[in-house]
Order: sequence, then structure tokens, then C-alpha cells
Amino acid sequence: MFGRAKSEQENERLREERRKLKDEIVDLGSEVKQLKQDRKVEEEDIKHLLKMKEEAVEIEKQKYQLKCDSEKNIAIAAAKDEFRDKLEALLKGQIRDTKEMYSEILARLPDVNVRLKGEM
Repeated sequence: MFGRAKSEQENERLREERRKLKDEIVDLGSEVKQLKQDRKVEEEDIKHLLKMKEEAVEIEKQKYQLKCDSEKNIAIAAAKDEFRDKLEALLKGQIRDTKEMYSEILARLPDVNVRLKGEM
């Protein structure tokens, strides 16, 4: 009888240990699922942060390009203004020279008043 009681205690202890192991398996399974979910969330966060960083870099690139384009347009406008001013000065000089030349030519020509035959 003593051996049987001991055997029953042993069986009860083993059952209790088996139940604890099953509970531990369930807990570990839940923990694994939670870890997988956490890892997936972290990966999505990393992808999101990477995408945000890429977008920020692209925005900075566009800002730099706009700045360069603006500086280029300002330089082009300044060159056009300079060219226009030089061309206007050149044309004004040519007009002045042409007027002087015609004035000199007209000054050298005699005044001629002609009467045509047949008109009276």
C-alpha cells in the first residue's frame, strides 16, 4: 500500500508537471506570436522611416534644383539686360551718326529751286 501511495503521488506529480509544461508551451507559443508581430511592426516602422527619409532627400534635391534654376535665370536675365543696354547704346550711336551724316550731306548740297517748263 505504501508503494501504491507513492506511485499515486508520483503520478500526480507527473500530471502536475505535464500540465505546467503544457501551460508553458502555450505561453511560449503566445510569446513567439507576439515576438513575430513585434518584429513585423518594427520592420514596417523601419520601412516607413526609410521612405520618409528618401522623401526628405528628394525634397532637398528639388529645393536645390529650384535654387540652381533660379540663380541661372537671374544670371540669364542680367546677361539679357546687359546685351539689350549695349545694343540700345549702339543703335542710338548709329542713329546719331546717321543723322549727322545726312545733315552734313544736306549742308553740302546747294539749294535749288527749279521751275519746270510748262508750268506757270
